[in-house]
Amino acid sequence: MPTPVEEIKQRLDLVDFINEHVPLKPAGQNWKARCPFHNERTPSFMVSRERGTWHCFGCGRGGDIFTFLQELEGLEFPEALRVLAKRAGVTLRDYDPKLQTQRTKVLDVLRWVSRYYHQVLLRSKEAAGSRDYLRERGLSDETIEDWQLGYASAQPEATYQALRQKGFADDDIFQAGLTIKKDRGVGYLDRFRGRIMFPIADPQGTTIAFSGRIYEPALEPNRAIPPKYINSPQTIVYNKSLILYGLDKARAAIKKANRAIIVEGYMDCLASHQAGVTNVVATCGTALTRDQVHYLKRFTNALIFAFDQDPAGAQAVLRGVDQALQAQVDVFILTVPHGKDPDELIRRDPAAWGQAITQAKPALDYFFSQAMDKHDLRRVQDKKAVARELLPIIAKVADPIEQAHYLQRLAAAVGVEAAALKRSLSASRPTPRQSAGVTPTASSVDRWRAISERLLALLIHQPQLLSQVAGSLETAILVGDDLQRLYKTLVVWYTEHRFSQRAEIETLVVDLDPDQQERFTILFLLADKEFSAASDATNREEDLLTMFTALKRRWLSQQLYELEQDIRRLEGQTTGDQTAMPTLLDRFQQLTRQLRELN
Repeated sequence: MPTPVEEIKQRLDLVDFINEHVPLKPAGQNWKARCPFHNERTPSFMVSRERGTWHCFGCGRGGDIFTFLQELEGLEFPEALRVLAKRAGVTLRDYDPKLQTQRTKVLDVLRWVSRYYHQVLLRSKEAAGSRDYLRERGLSDETIEDWQLGYASAQPEATYQALRQKGFADDDIFQAGLTIKKDRGVGYLDRFRGRIMFPIADPQGTTIAFSGRIYEPALEPNRAIPPKYINSPQTIVYNKSLILYGLDKARAAIKKANRAIIVEGYMDCLASHQAGVTNVVATCGTALTRDQVHYLKRFTNALIFAFDQDPAGAQAVLRGVDQALQAQVDVFILTVPHGKDPDELIRRDPAAWGQAITQAKPALDYFFSQAMDKHDLRRVQDKKAVARELLPIIAKVADPIEQAHYLQRLAAAVGVEAAALKRSLSASRPTPRQSAGVTPTASSVDRWRAISERLLALLIHQPQLLSQVAGSLETAILVGDDLQRLYKTLVVWYTEHRFSQRAEIETLVVDLDPDQQERFTILFLLADKEFSAASDATNREEDLLTMFTALKRRWLSQQLYELEQDIRRLEGQTTGDQTAMPTLLDRFQQLTRQLRELN
């Protein structure tokens, strides 16, 4: 009977799964794309459907469907197992307690309490006012159910006691961000009390945090009005700068529409989804962050901001646009008619919401209109004010053509030369930031190992080339003991079978140990990445000679350097055995002659 991991791999197609996150293109027998884990211009990310593996030749990462999801979302294996099991329809029984890390314990707490809050909202007499409030805001029973909205009792320890009765430990409840420690004495109080609860999920739909909204601003006379929203703190599973509300439900729609609409609040997001516009996510009252922009870029290169028209909303839009422009994303601004927020507009006229989306302006056009409307360009001071307002925004535009366009437009508006504005631009230009990414591995840093891998991949792609190098390519010139072993294996196979097709090599690989199979799989992927283009087939022998010569020259130079050091040490000795000197000199001359023949 297959294990759950094996069953999941059997049911889920790796190419289809990865293609949902990264657009894949055929490459020989495999598939390729730009790597989602580091910035690159040329695709070096390869996927094998047959073997269920992927590998990036730029950053060195690789693995199966589980490791891809873990790398993509920052999950631990137990979380990835649960997500993929749900997708594959595989039931996980007898869950291994050894997999219960602190992270998974916290997720278990959050998963249970989300259902608990939801049931309290639906059934509790105390939550009757909250139920009425949500219906007054236009939310249907289906939306409340689908988004698992809930209610936290106003009793100070109600949720904590319910969790304790279920068997969860105090520390796990606290680490989940659901309790706060009492000021005096021992014990805990609920963080969320008397609030409508909005579960916040990660992109896979796993609850990782909450936001609680109070619907009765003043609970007692003469008492300070509590904040409208209270949010979960940063926890082991929740980083607010990474998460967008509703992304788990919006991902497919964003990819299909090729644009993401970003709103400011939970109710805006819920109302839009209920109205049928589902490519919408919410920042939950904060500015869009750099990490959120880069995550959205996996699904689309177009972002539409639909924030409230108040000063706070305008500032949040400006900060979010800054991040998006630097990420070279197409940015648009949606102006909600009559100064309302999206939720109000949708309740009043759902069709107007769709119309407003179609009328969204490119961000720079929007900012230009705002600046021009506020100032009288017949006055010098106003011209300077417009330039001061727009130059910092133009400076954030990463595309040079787009930036030049808006510089010329601003120059025409204020009546100065574009060159003068360009000189001023340097003062407004953002400080370059080191691009986020992964630490390069040996495969990307070590040029010689990369050449060794490429040479072996070519021999696998066109095995007949082995006849040209089997007698002349010394194993030692390849960089890496593992690659040297693989080359020896190839030569042995070729000597025994005289194969001429890559498929013949693939049938032999299945008999190797798992480590060697994995290494060969990576070389198969590299072969498709580098040599699948039919138009370059005539240059394969030249490619082979170039790589062989470069590796041989490097190896000879290295050997000569080491010999030279040995000779100098021996020459510096006033005593000791000098009988090795003729052998060293003879070897030095041989290697020198070989190196000269290569040049």
